[in-house]
Amino acid sequence: MKLTELDMSNSFDEITQYIDLLYAELFGNDALLSKQVKNDIKGQYQQEQPAHSAYKIVDDGEVVAFFTLAESFSFFAHGHYGIINELWVAPAFRSQGVGGKVLEFIKGIASEKNWHRIDVSAPPFEKWIKTFEFYQKYGFTHTGKKLKYLVNEY
Repeated sequence: MKLTELDMSNSFDEITQYIDLLYAELFGNDALLSKQVKNDIKGQYQQEQPAHSAYKIVDDGEVVAFFTLAESFSFFAHGHYGIINELWVAPAFRSQGVGGKVLEFIKGIASEKNWHRIDVSAPPFEKWIKTFEFYQKYGFTHTGKKLKYLVNEY
């Protein structure tokens, strides 16, 4: 398996294809981002260049996984840390160790960046409990509930 970092500026359409696959599976087609929202996100990225990156994992010419990472900072986390914002494994490759290999890639990136921790949120719905258990299997520990507040909705 080969890890490839995707350039947000040049691979934006490819990245949003993987995001669409993930969101459709997690939340249904109604949750897919509109073209306007995607364009707004692309504009924000180009203007601000946040510490955010996207990666795909290819095996025998086929994309088997995709994930995005962001970098944040807090005293509680002892400085810089990573956040897995999105992670998707192609359905045909699940339960074959691919997800674990993805997490090993992510842990390697975290080590290179000298992050002290990696945070991830699992989907909140009961049907995704296996996702929560998957992360625990690979050493992630429960840190509590995550909340959000929408300032502006599209």
